[in-house]
Amino acid sequence: MYLTRFLLDPRDRVVRKLVSNRYELHRTLLSAFPDTPREVIRLLYRLERPAQDELRPLELLAQTLIKPQLPGLTPARLPSIAVDVKEFHLNPGLGESYYFRLEGNPTVRRKEGKYAGKRVEHRSMEEQCLWLERKAARHGFHLVSLESTDLGKVLSTKLNASKKQTITHQAVLYQGSLEVTDPDLFLGAVKGGIGGAKGFGFGLLSLSK
Repeated sequence: MYLTRFLLDPRDRVVRKLVSNRYELHRTLLSAFPDTPREVIRLLYRLERPAQDELRPLELLAQTLIKPQLPGLTPARLPSIAVDVKEFHLNPGLGESYYFRLEGNPTVRRKEGKYAGKRVEHRSMEEQCLWLERKAARHGFHLVSLESTDLGKVLSTKLNASKKQTITHQAVLYQGSLEVTDPDLFLGAVKGGIGGAKGFGFGLLSLSK
């Protein structure tokens, strides 16, 4: 796997436009993988959010299964202050512990009522944390500690049949520590991400020992 770290100038007009629309940011990152099927790339990314009083570059992390062709990301597409690409290998063992960071889009598909058949966001902190606990059980790990921060709504826009469509996602930042209970399932979660809306910057599970 490859992890690419971009530092972006928040004062740049192109940067501001991209980070305000994750649909276009996703399309821009994919331009580093010309003529490659998305299932081969397995792009996951996260835009780190500095505190409002911090004047520092924006950090954009992108994880892929193959190495990006950075010349495809011209300054006109993604004007970066710095770019760093590193290859990494993960071989998790049973019982291994990691610190983690994840921006998730906690949702549930309603089976009945007004929103039957539709996916709606979890709004309470308890529901949001239970969502990740369920994902952990399915993806081969156990949450040892957990902190969650509701980041509010993330808005994106795209053209659909020449009409502007607004897409809304609920963003929650999860941080804490975990323990691996099934190495194969866990590795699959790292490669494939957790939850939905991955094309909008959700699901990247970042780890450190």
